[in-house]
Amino acid sequence: MTEPPIDNRGDEAPRPDAPVPPEPEARSASVRLREGSETNNAALMDPANQSLADALRITYYLLQGAMVVLAALFVLSGFQTVREGERGISVLFGRTVSTNLEPGFHFAAPYPLGEMIKVDTGNIAPSLKRSFWPAMKEDELDNPVDDIRKDGQLNPERDGSLLTADLNLAHTQWQAVYRRVNPLQYVENINPEFESKIVQFSLERGVVRTLAVIPIDELLKPQEGGIKAISDRAKEIAQETLDDIGAGIKIEQFELSRRTPPATLLRKFRAVLDARSEAQKAITEARGERDKLMNEAAGEAAGVLLWLINRYETAIEAGEGADAESLLAQIDSIIEGNAITIDPSAADDPLAADVLARARGKSASGEVVETIQNAKVDRIAVVQEARGDLEFFKAKQEQFEANPELMVRRDWASAWTAFQDQDFVQTMQLPLGPMVELRINEDPDIIKDMDRAQKQREREKTAEERIRKIRENKYKVDTSIRVEG
Repeated sequence: MTEPPIDNRGDEAPRPDAPVPPEPEARSASVRLREGSETNNAALMDPANQSLADALRITYYLLQGAMVVLAALFVLSGFQTVREGERGISVLFGRTVSTNLEPGFHFAAPYPLGEMIKVDTGNIAPSLKRSFWPAMKEDELDNPVDDIRKDGQLNPERDGSLLTADLNLAHTQWQAVYRRVNPLQYVENINPEFESKIVQFSLERGVVRTLAVIPIDELLKPQEGGIKAISDRAKEIAQETLDDIGAGIKIEQFELSRRTPPATLLRKFRAVLDARSEAQKAITEARGERDKLMNEAAGEAAGVLLWLINRYETAIEAGEGADAESLLAQIDSIIEGNAITIDPSAADDPLAADVLARARGKSASGEVVETIQNAKVDRIAVVQEARGDLEFFKAKQEQFEANPELMVRRDWASAWTAFQDQDFVQTMQLPLGPMVELRINEDPDIIKDMDRAQKQREREKTAEERIRKIRENKYKVDTSIRVEG
């Protein structure tokens, strides 16, 4: 590249005789200053400032409107709905304002000033099928007891069980239902994450403490109402545990659903329980038969008569003759059909007092009264029969004194006729005149009929005698003193 030539003429001084170069032509001005330019600029800036001010004013109004809307939405967010099966708690600045808001539309200060806490008060059913049951799969928990494994070992870390009062092991399953009845206590004292465990531990504690004082026989084969009593006691203990910590939870239902001894002893327990069941059945049947016989014997007065007879025997053994006669008179009065008038306060035993109270004003009935009435009728019949025999004898005596031969012949004819009418008598007609000798056997048909009739009479007599003895033995009581060594 070549450098441009350097013009050094500017470094030299102009010479006097040098000609003056012509001046270059002037360029037109780009800015011209005139008077009043500041006023014109201000006039030009006023519309812009006005537009900016209007925009800022509108933005301000919009911001204010947005703030009002947000404030309104913030306030309106405090209105909430409490659904059916729930209760609400209104909180403001950490303090409770309302503690039991019923289902409906309610206001609470919005967060962070406050909040609406909703608590579900519906029924909740925890599961206690595994707690005291041998370990098994979920779908096997409802299988029959016979399906429980019988390997002969229980692992405390795996299998659930209970210790009864007689130091036996038992397995049980329970059904429970609870509700949150005090929302404020529940919110203050219970962490929802641990609620189920708290309730389960409380129920298990009730079961353990209840069965610790109950023998296994009473658990497996309880008396009437025994299962309910066990369930109620376990429920009571579990409820006390929850109340002590202020849980605000109420156990609505707690029932023992299944129970069994260890699987290895199941067969032996069943044999014992079956034997006891048969014994209890026999006792129940015997008591029923006793009540039936007593009712047939004396009706509603049977219990009173039994109480009087026991007191009468006690008085006889104690040598209290006056009391014995008084009691015997009362027994005779009741047996004869008179109304019972004994005051219930005369009985020392509450059961006897109850029997007397229920039977007071009533009369005896049944075989006792019937026997007494029949005895009275028989007494009258015997007297009348004796009187008839006496009158008959007097009439015969008069006939004999008037004509003895006639009376004897008439009585002989009557006796002969009666003899001929007997079923064992066979009559044969023989011709008069020469002596006739007959060798004959008895008529087999007649003998057969006679034997049948004789056996029938014996059977009837034996049956009547047996019935008579049974009726007599009903009222016989062993009054001897027994000494047990």
